Amino acid sequence: MLTLANLQHALLHDMFKYLLAAGALALLLWIGRDRLQGRRLQTRRATASDLRREIGWSLATACLFACASLLGIFWVARQGWSQLYWDLHQHSLSYAGFSLLLMIVAHDAYFYWTHRLLHRPRLLRWSHRLHHLSRTPTPWTAYAFHPSEALVHTAFPILFALLVPVHPLVLLLWSIHMIVRNVLGHCGHELMPRWMIRSGWFDWLTTVTHHDLHHQFGRYNFGLYFTWWDRWLGTEHPEYRTRLARAAGLSTRGDPAGAEST
Repeated sequence: MLTLANLQHALLHDMFKYLLAAGALALLLWIGRDRLQGRRLQTRRATASDLRREIGWSLATACLFACASLLGIFWVARQGWSQLYWDLHQHSLSYAGFSLLLMIVAHDAYFYWTHRLLHRPRLLRWSHRLHHLSRTPTPWTAYAFHPSEALVHTAFPILFALLVPVHPLVLLLWSIHMIVRNVLGHCGHELMPRWMIRSGWFDWLTTVTHHDLHHQFGRYNFGLYFTWWDRWLGTEHPEYRTRLARAAGLSTRGDPAGAEST
């Protein structure tokens, strides 16, 4: 049964996840600012006004996520449409792990296509432009969405629970993965270790450089967790690999680090 206590718990939970993830990374970047200076992706720095806007909209988004997700999942369950199951042993633990991986992969596909849709001129002006006011993203940018865009993102776990048997623990782990990757992707410093970049075995993972280029140029790099869709559909920034190598200190060729949007 949905109660006011449930809503309050969900609100606090989503706000806490955002504040903890963004705050912890912002603190670590501040502590290591001298050591990480060479890993900065832009010379421009976010202003105090940028940070206030990002935190304000992100907290609003966290509230919307909590309310819409809880109400949506509750309503779907009341209709008997949800495939949520509450006994973890109803399916095997290996299935729970598989459903988590499936949810992450499905979310990346959902994000890529809805993200491209939000870049259609009218939707960009009306909705997604707010997120792109953060030309130089920070960890606090992670949830800085217009309410209409926040609702698009909120729809994914509800739709997934309609189609795939999923345990609430899987939803929780997915949401933690989502906010951590989101905060990392906006942090403005390339944090992937050199050995991972050099090996080539991790090219399928998006990096901070990958999403930072999206904020700089807007026309490229729409993926969230993986680079697959951008590669397959030709939307990867043509200089992404060069800039990634340079940001990690693996190359002295290509465009200068810290290039800004044109």
